[in-house]
Order: sequence, then C-alpha cells, then structure tokens
Amino acid sequence: MADVSCGIALAGPPMIHHATDCPRYAAVELGSDSFRLHVGRIEHGELALEASLSERVALAASFEEDGSLCEAAMRRALHCLRGFAEALDAWRPRAVRAVATVALRMARNGPVFLPAAERALRRPIEPIAGDEAGRLVYLGVASTLARAARQEDGPRLVVDIGGASTELVLGRGPTIERIESFKVGAVRQSLSFFADGRIDAAGFDAAVGSGRSRFAETALAGRRWGQAYGACGTVRALGEIAREDGLGALTPEVLHALRERFLRAGHVARIRLAWPAATRAPYLAGGLALLIALVEECGVAEVVPVHAGLRVGALWDLHRRADLTL
Repeated sequence: MADVSCGIALAGPPMIHHATDCPRYAAVELGSDSFRLHVGRIEHGELALEASLSERVALAASFEEDGSLCEAAMRRALHCLRGFAEALDAWRPRAVRAVATVALRMARNGPVFLPAAERALRRPIEPIAGDEAGRLVYLGVASTLARAARQEDGPRLVVDIGGASTELVLGRGPTIERIESFKVGAVRQSLSFFADGRIDAAGFDAAVGSGRSRFAETALAGRRWGQAYGACGTVRALGEIAREDGLGALTPEVLHALRERFLRAGHVARIRLAWPAATRAPYLAGGLALLIALVEECGVAEVVPVHAGLRVGALWDLHRRADLTL
C-alpha cells in the first residue's frame, strides 16, 4: 500500500496566495532530534500546508553525563527558534501552538532553557507528555485518513517512533480509545546499540530484543493487526527505501529484508550514502529495530506510512478550537 498523503496540499509563499477567509495557523514542534514548523489553513475540509521548515538540533543526542543539555545543542536550538520566529512574523498566523516533546522534559536544565527558548521564539512553548503527543498524532492521522476516503469503523493502531519516545494510539475513526507512551526512541536505541556507527547482527538483534521487552508491556501486544499507521519520519523513510529497492509494502518480511540491507551496509554512514531518505532520518537503524520489535510484539501485518503527525494534528486542533469559539 502506498503512503497516505491525501488531504495535504502544498502552496507557494505568502505573496502569491489568493484571498481567502480561512484563517492561517502554525504549529511548532521542539522534537528530540529536529525542530519543525508547519503553517497552513483548513480549506474546504482539507489542510493546505503553506510552509514547512525543519532543522536538526539533536537534543536527545546531546545530553551531558549529568542529564543536562550541552551548550552546543542549546545554541543550535535558540538559533533555530529565532529563525522560526522570523518566519512566523512573516506568515502572521491567527494562532500558534508550540510544543516541546520528551527530550526537553527529560533535560536536567530544561526548566532553565525553556524561558530562553520562549524568548527566542517570542511565543509560549508548552512541554507536553506522551498522552498529549499521542492525541495530536492521532488527530493528524485521523483527519488525513478521513480526507483520503480511508475512514474506518474498526479499531485503528497508530505508531509514532520519535527520537526519545514511542507512542502507540488505539482509536476508532476520530475517537481515541487508548494511548501508551514508552521512553524509548530511534535516537536512544541507535546510541545504545550502534554508538560507533557500526551495524552488525549481534547489535541489531540486541536492539530488537530490547525493544520487544519494552513493548511487551503494552495491552496491545499479542493482538493481530492487519495494518498499523506509521506517523513518523522513521516509517516514512523506511517506506521510501522499500519502494526504491522494489520491496513493496512494509510487512514483517520487508522489514527484515531492510535489516539485511542495513547489515550489508555495515555502517550508518554507508546507509545514508546508499539511500537519500536515510539522510532525513539519521538514526534509522535504531528506528528500524524498534519498528521490527513493535511489529513482532503486536502482531502487525503491514505498517502504512502516513504523511501526518503531531504538527498536522496541532493545526487541526487549532482549527477546531477556533470553530468552537465562533
């Protein structure tokens, strides 16, 4: 099955937009690896994405021994947020929601860094827990699937493998039934098992086994899922590589075929050279190990990449909150 990307339209810069009564919204995500900005409108029941910016900051890979963010990472973060502030001033959205995910919450000096980050962005930043991150991810996926005529009546499993955490969300249509958050992500798994960049069978199997031990605790384990929707860069990058190599959909067999390709590459640098999609997901080996662990533990027959996630969900959330105030 191809990636689900319907319902998101790309538009040009501000000066060429046609007049519209639809308000513009913006979502900023301070993620564990990258900071990202989305600007868009909801027009005729679809998200028109007008701008999307991303910069790798690598918070989760930049902790000192005492659990604090290092000076270099904080400088990168503040420089990125100043650029985002300028972009937001140019686009002038009606409302902005800026959220910080698990890495900033984990950082020992996070409470000190947060006010500096808010000054750089010139807007409030809200640290969110796994439940709220999962809610926004599911909202983004559910809204995109509805626009893509893939709305389902049955249970739906959404997977979001981030840099420092993984969220599993179970829902039906627009309704969330369960959210589970795990403090393991692609960055942490890569740094734990492929710290020197080398990828071998023993390390990969250990990474998968570690992931399975984490996900064995989920109430979703042991069930059989025909599909799960992957709302993260890891799944989208793996889907692109699988298509490029002619492997097809992300089934358990294809995920293991990707594992074999990564093992033949032998090093994360060679993976990035071999597949352009891997440059956008620098911790892809750890992400693949976690996805294999999830698929095996939860009994997933296929993972479908979805071009929607936390930021898309935040834009829909701002739109729906505005509707409630009218």
